[in-house]
Amino acid sequence: MFKRILIFLALGALVSVSSFGPASSAFADGCLSPGEARAAAQSGEIVPLSRIIGQIRAAADGEILPPPQLCNVGGRFVYLVNVLTRGGQVTRLTVDASSGSILGN
Repeated sequence: MFKRILIFLALGALVSVSSFGPASSAFADGCLSPGEARAAAQSGEIVPLSRIIGQIRAAADGEILPPPQLCNVGGRFVYLVNVLTRGGQVTRLTVDASSGSILGN
């Protein structure tokens, strides 16, 4: 029960933060729409998230908060994955979308 409350609070915080300011338009910041992400996976540009999610879960050491985003950062596709740590903090993992390698927090 406590874990669910933490997840809902973290999600609420993420929604509140992403609803205001320049970060409110994720697609304008180099992130792809779901349709664009699907097309990139189908064309082989990226590894589909479904194929590497287990690896991401193992590295996350916490609960993955939906939705991971596929973004173009400096000409490289990366997945940005928000994680609720066991300590109750939200961190972000960056994952190379072409190889599935964890790049860092």
